[in-house]
Amino acid sequence: MALEMNNIGIMPHSGKAQALELALDLVDWLDSKGKTARFLPDDAVVVGCPEKGMAREEFICDLDLVVSLGGDGAMLRAANLAFEAASPVVGINLGKKGFLTALQFENMYPGLEDIFTGRYLLQERMILECTVEGDRSGEKHYALNEVVVGKRELQWMVRLEVGINDRYFHYYSGDGVIFATPTGSTAYSLSAGGPILDPAVDCILLTPICSHSLMDRSVLISSESEVRVVVEREKAMPSLSFDGREETSLPDGGRIIIKKASRRLKMIKSADYSFYNLLRDKFDFPEAGK
Repeated sequence: MALEMNNIGIMPHSGKAQALELALDLVDWLDSKGKTARFLPDDAVVVGCPEKGMAREEFICDLDLVVSLGGDGAMLRAANLAFEAASPVVGINLGKKGFLTALQFENMYPGLEDIFTGRYLLQERMILECTVEGDRSGEKHYALNEVVVGKRELQWMVRLEVGINDRYFHYYSGDGVIFATPTGSTAYSLSAGGPILDPAVDCILLTPICSHSLMDRSVLISSESEVRVVVEREKAMPSLSFDGREETSLPDGGRIIIKKASRRLKMIKSADYSFYNLLRDKFDFPEAGK
């Protein structure tokens, strides 16, 4: 059964002319379908329809669908907001890999027609929740791909003590540690030597970054576990980032808590989506029999 989708949030890559042009065309197309488009204020200005801009709190209110126009970076930005709004998100790929996106831009309108008539696959993807002990704001940070505890200076190591479920696990010296979701296993963690995981697997993937030890490898942690990271600053200034955004410096002895969020992200894929077909296509695996 098709979900009622009338209020559509559009989030284009503001640095791509093609995304801005497509966003403006999409506004007219949605209007012809009796649907209402909305943007965040800055996006509305660069697209050329400032009257469609809404403050973040208003934007997420009664939001039925978020459409991302760009690559995976734009999709991560849109996913963060869609998660906050508890709305589904769909990505239109204008970039290179487009691992998170569902549709190529040339198929955007037929694909959206399918979505509005209920011909799509709705997946629920695991999200990581991260808090910093001692942060007076008590703010919770969320990530679809990964939380990275790293460092700012290239020339120094950062030292991190990792505990799982209130028990000491390991001490890492190097460039930092990536805590990824299965969705994020094909992103930064993969570049750091981590494994590829099916998004349907429920776990937290720990991958060291340039660890100063020959024996340090990725570790799969139960999604029901809570991970604690204690930072020892020494010479390097440690940092904390979420899907590549909101990078924050951490004090010496700072404690970070990472766990599975209580809710999941609703991500729309095409009806014939297959993770393994996607792997083959994006990574240029050979065809059968070759």
